[in-house]
Amino acid sequence: MQNALGVAFIMKEMLKHLANLLFVNGQFLFLVRKRTKLGAEYNIKLIGQPTNYFKSSAAVIGISFAVIAILIVIVFSQNVMVVIAAVFISLGTGRQIFASALDVVTINLNAFLSSWASTILLLARNRLMVTTTEWRTIESHVELIIIGTRKYNLPVKLEGVKPESQQILLEYLDEHKWELEYQQTITYDDSSCLAFAQYATKQMREKLQTYDELEELQERSGGVYAVILIALGTLIWLIS
Repeated sequence: MQNALGVAFIMKEMLKHLANLLFVNGQFLFLVRKRTKLGAEYNIKLIGQPTNYFKSSAAVIGISFAVIAILIVIVFSQNVMVVIAAVFISLGTGRQIFASALDVVTINLNAFLSSWASTILLLARNRLMVTTTEWRTIESHVELIIIGTRKYNLPVKLEGVKPESQQILLEYLDEHKWELEYQQTITYDDSSCLAFAQYATKQMREKLQTYDELEELQERSGGVYAVILIALGTLIWLIS
Protein backbone atom coordinates (compact mmCIF):
# COMPACT_ATOMS: atom_id res chain seq x y z
CA MET A 1 0.00 0.00 0.00
CA GLN A 2 2.81 2.38 0.97
CA ASN A 3 4.63 1.53 -2.27
CA ALA A 4 1.54 2.29 -4.36
CA LEU A 5 1.02 5.63 -2.58
CA GLY A 6 4.68 6.57 -3.16
CA VAL A 7 4.53 5.74 -6.87
CA ALA A 8 1.18 7.54 -7.24
CA PHE A 9 2.62 10.67 -5.61
CA ILE A 10 5.67 10.63 -7.89
CA MET A 11 3.54 10.10 -10.99
CA LYS A 12 1.32 13.02 -10.00
CA GLU A 13 4.38 15.29 -9.65
CA MET A 14 5.78 14.07 -12.97
CA LEU A 15 2.50 14.64 -14.81
CA LYS A 16 2.22 18.13 -13.31
CA HIS A 17 5.76 18.85 -14.50
CA LEU A 18 5.01 17.58 -18.01
CA ALA A 19 1.79 19.59 -18.17
CA ASN A 20 3.67 22.67 -17.03
CA LEU A 21 6.30 22.18 -19.73
CA LEU A 22 3.73 21.54 -22.43
CA PHE A 23 0.94 23.98 -21.64
CA VAL A 24 2.45 26.67 -19.40
CA ASN A 25 6.02 27.18 -20.55
CA GLY A 26 5.47 25.95 -24.10
CA GLN A 27 8.86 24.25 -24.01
CA PHE A 28 8.02 21.03 -25.82
CA LEU A 29 8.93 21.03 -29.49
CA PHE A 30 8.76 17.38 -30.43
CA LEU A 31 9.00 16.92 -26.68
CA VAL A 32 12.62 18.03 -26.50
CA ARG A 33 13.46 18.74 -22.88
CA LYS A 34 14.48 22.14 -21.56
CA ARG A 35 15.50 22.36 -17.92
CA THR A 36 13.83 25.02 -15.77
CA LYS A 37 15.46 26.82 -12.91
CA LEU A 38 14.05 26.37 -9.43
CA GLY A 39 16.71 28.19 -7.45
CA ALA A 40 17.01 26.83 -3.92
CA GLU A 41 13.40 25.55 -3.81
CA TYR A 42 12.79 21.81 -3.78
CA ASN A 43 10.13 19.26 -2.87
CA ILE A 44 11.63 17.33 0.05
CA LYS A 45 8.80 14.77 0.00
CA LEU A 46 9.53 13.97 -3.64
CA ILE A 47 13.29 13.52 -3.32
CA GLY A 48 12.83 11.40 -0.20
CA GLN A 49 11.21 8.61 -2.22
CA PRO A 50 13.17 5.44 -3.18
CA THR A 51 15.14 5.66 -6.42
CA ASN A 52 13.39 2.69 -8.04
CA TYR A 53 10.05 4.51 -7.61
CA PHE A 54 11.34 7.31 -9.84
CA LYS A 55 12.30 4.92 -12.62
CA SER A 56 9.07 2.90 -12.38
CA SER A 57 6.85 5.99 -12.41
CA ALA A 58 8.60 7.56 -15.40
CA ALA A 59 8.51 4.21 -17.24
CA VAL A 60 4.76 3.82 -16.69
CA ILE A 61 4.13 7.33 -18.06
CA GLY A 62 6.41 6.90 -21.09
CA ILE A 63 5.17 3.40 -22.00
CA SER A 64 1.52 4.38 -21.50
CA PHE A 65 1.89 7.28 -23.91
CA ALA A 66 3.58 5.10 -26.53
CA VAL A 67 0.97 2.31 -26.29
CA ILE A 68 -1.99 4.72 -26.41
CA ALA A 69 -0.51 6.58 -29.41
CA ILE A 70 0.06 3.32 -31.30
CA LEU A 71 -3.46 2.05 -30.55
CA ILE A 72 -5.01 5.31 -31.76
CA VAL A 73 -3.19 5.04 -35.10
CA ILE A 74 -4.17 1.35 -35.47
CA VAL A 75 -7.83 2.27 -34.91
CA PHE A 76 -7.88 5.09 -37.47
CA SER A 77 -5.50 3.78 -40.13
CA GLN A 78 -5.36 0.52 -42.07
CA ASN A 79 -2.09 1.47 -43.79
CA VAL A 80 0.62 -0.88 -42.53
CA MET A 81 3.41 1.61 -43.29
CA VAL A 82 1.64 4.33 -41.32
CA VAL A 83 1.24 1.95 -38.37
CA ILE A 84 4.93 1.02 -38.52
CA ALA A 85 5.83 4.71 -38.64
CA ALA A 86 3.58 5.33 -35.65
CA VAL A 87 5.36 2.59 -33.70
CA PHE A 88 8.79 4.16 -34.28
CA ILE A 89 7.60 7.70 -33.56
CA SER A 90 5.65 6.63 -30.46
CA LEU A 91 8.58 4.66 -29.05
CA GLY A 92 10.95 7.59 -29.61
CA THR A 93 8.52 10.07 -28.12
CA GLY A 94 7.85 7.72 -25.21
CA ARG A 95 11.58 7.69 -24.45
CA GLN A 96 11.60 11.49 -24.51
CA ILE A 97 8.61 11.60 -22.15
CA PHE A 98 10.36 9.13 -19.83
CA ALA A 99 13.41 11.41 -19.70
CA SER A 100 11.31 14.52 -19.27
CA ALA A 101 9.31 12.93 -16.44
CA LEU A 102 12.57 12.24 -14.59
CA ASP A 103 13.40 15.93 -15.00
CA VAL A 104 11.21 16.91 -12.05
CA VAL A 105 13.28 14.61 -9.82
CA THR A 106 16.71 15.69 -11.04
CA ILE A 107 15.76 19.39 -10.86
CA ASN A 108 14.63 18.99 -7.25
CA LEU A 109 17.66 16.87 -6.35
CA ASN A 110 19.96 19.46 -7.89
CA ALA A 111 18.32 22.26 -5.87
CA PHE A 112 18.45 20.18 -2.67
CA LEU A 113 22.12 19.23 -3.10
CA SER A 114 23.32 22.67 -4.15
CA SER A 115 21.41 24.32 -1.29
CA TRP A 116 22.67 22.00 1.43
CA ALA A 117 26.22 21.78 0.05
CA SER A 118 26.41 25.59 -0.05
CA THR A 119 25.07 25.76 3.51
CA ILE A 120 27.55 23.21 4.84
CA LEU A 121 30.36 24.99 3.01
CA LEU A 122 29.35 28.20 4.79
CA LEU A 123 29.41 26.31 8.08
CA ALA A 124 32.80 24.76 7.32
CA ARG A 125 34.33 28.14 6.50
CA ASN A 126 32.87 29.44 9.75
CA ARG A 127 34.63 26.65 11.67
CA LEU A 128 37.96 26.85 9.85
CA MET A 129 39.19 29.03 12.70
CA VAL A 130 39.25 25.71 14.51
CA THR A 131 42.06 24.29 12.44
CA THR A 132 41.27 20.56 12.17
CA THR A 133 41.64 18.15 9.27
CA GLU A 134 38.00 17.11 9.71
CA TRP A 135 36.67 20.53 8.73
CA ARG A 136 39.04 20.81 5.79
CA THR A 137 37.92 17.36 4.61
CA ILE A 138 34.27 18.41 4.84
CA GLU A 139 35.01 21.59 2.90
CA SER A 140 36.66 19.55 0.14
CA HIS A 141 33.75 17.10 -0.04
CA VAL A 142 31.03 19.75 -0.27
CA GLU A 143 33.01 21.70 -2.86
CA LEU A 144 33.00 18.54 -5.01
CA ILE A 145 29.24 18.24 -4.53
CA ILE A 146 28.80 21.86 -5.62
CA ILE A 147 30.90 21.13 -8.70
CA GLY A 148 28.67 18.10 -9.37
CA THR A 149 25.50 20.22 -9.21
CA ARG A 150 27.18 23.02 -11.16
CA LYS A 151 26.02 25.85 -8.87
CA TYR A 152 26.55 27.51 -5.49
CA ASN A 153 23.02 28.09 -4.24
CA LEU A 154 22.46 29.29 -0.67
CA PRO A 155 18.89 29.29 0.73
CA VAL A 156 17.18 32.69 0.72
CA LYS A 157 17.44 32.96 4.51
CA LEU A 158 21.22 32.62 4.33
CA GLU A 159 21.90 34.90 1.38
CA GLY A 160 24.27 37.65 2.43
CA VAL A 161 25.09 35.87 5.70
CA LYS A 162 28.81 35.99 6.46
CA PRO A 163 30.65 32.89 7.69
CA GLU A 164 31.16 34.49 11.11
CA SER A 165 27.39 34.99 11.62
CA GLN A 166 27.03 31.86 13.73
CA GLN A 167 23.64 32.51 15.30
CA ILE A 168 21.70 32.91 12.03
CA LEU A 169 23.44 29.91 10.50
CA LEU A 170 22.89 27.58 13.47
CA GLU A 171 19.25 28.63 13.79
CA TYR A 172 18.72 27.74 10.15
CA LEU A 173 20.47 24.37 10.56
CA ASP A 174 18.44 23.46 13.64
CA GLU A 175 15.22 24.49 11.89
CA HIS A 176 15.88 22.49 8.71
CA LYS A 177 17.85 19.47 10.02
CA TRP A 178 14.74 17.28 9.65
CA GLU A 179 15.26 17.39 5.88
CA LEU A 180 18.36 15.25 6.43
CA GLU A 181 16.63 13.16 9.13
CA TYR A 182 19.06 14.44 11.75
CA GLN A 183 17.73 14.07 15.30
CA GLN A 184 20.37 15.69 17.50
CA THR A 185 20.35 19.31 18.65
CA ILE A 186 22.92 21.50 16.89
CA THR A 187 24.76 23.81 19.26
CA TYR A 188 27.68 26.27 19.07
CA ASP A 189 30.01 23.53 20.33
CA ASP A 190 32.48 22.51 17.63
CA SER A 191 31.87 18.78 18.19
CA SER A 192 28.13 19.29 17.66
CA CYS A 193 28.64 21.23 14.42
CA LEU A 194 31.21 18.73 13.21
CA ALA A 195 28.92 15.76 13.88
CA PHE A 196 26.11 17.39 11.90
CA ALA A 197 28.40 18.42 9.04
CA GLN A 198 29.81 14.89 8.73
CA TYR A 199 26.33 13.39 8.80
CA ALA A 200 25.01 15.91 6.25
CA THR A 201 27.97 15.34 3.93
CA LYS A 202 27.39 11.58 3.99
CA GLN A 203 23.69 12.06 3.20
CA MET A 204 24.46 14.44 0.35
CA ARG A 205 27.00 12.11 -1.20
CA GLU A 206 24.38 9.36 -1.27
CA LYS A 207 21.86 11.73 -2.89
CA LEU A 208 24.52 12.82 -5.38
CA GLN A 209 24.91 9.20 -6.50
CA THR A 210 21.16 9.02 -7.11
CA TYR A 211 21.27 12.33 -8.97
CA ASP A 212 24.13 11.20 -11.22
CA GLU A 213 22.40 7.86 -11.89
CA LEU A 214 19.12 9.52 -12.92
CA GLU A 215 20.87 12.15 -15.05
CA GLU A 216 22.77 9.44 -16.91
CA LEU A 217 19.52 7.52 -17.43
CA GLN A 218 17.90 10.68 -18.80
CA GLU A 219 20.71 11.24 -21.27
CA ARG A 220 20.57 7.63 -22.49
CA SER A 221 16.78 7.59 -22.80
CA GLY A 222 16.03 11.00 -24.26
CA GLY A 223 19.13 11.49 -26.36
CA VAL A 224 20.21 10.31 -29.77
CA TYR A 225 18.33 6.96 -29.65
CA ALA A 226 14.98 8.69 -29.22
CA VAL A 227 15.79 11.09 -32.06
CA ILE A 228 16.75 8.18 -34.34
CA LEU A 229 13.46 6.38 -33.63
CA ILE A 230 11.43 9.52 -34.35
CA ALA A 231 13.47 10.21 -37.51
CA LEU A 232 12.98 6.66 -38.80
CA GLY A 233 9.26 6.84 -38.12
CA THR A 234 9.00 10.17 -39.88
CA LEU A 235 10.90 8.82 -42.89
CA ILE A 236 8.64 5.75 -43.13
CA TRP A 237 5.55 7.97 -42.85
CA LEU A 238 6.81 10.24 -45.66
CA ILE A 239 7.51 7.22 -47.88
CA SER A 240 4.07 5.77 -47.21
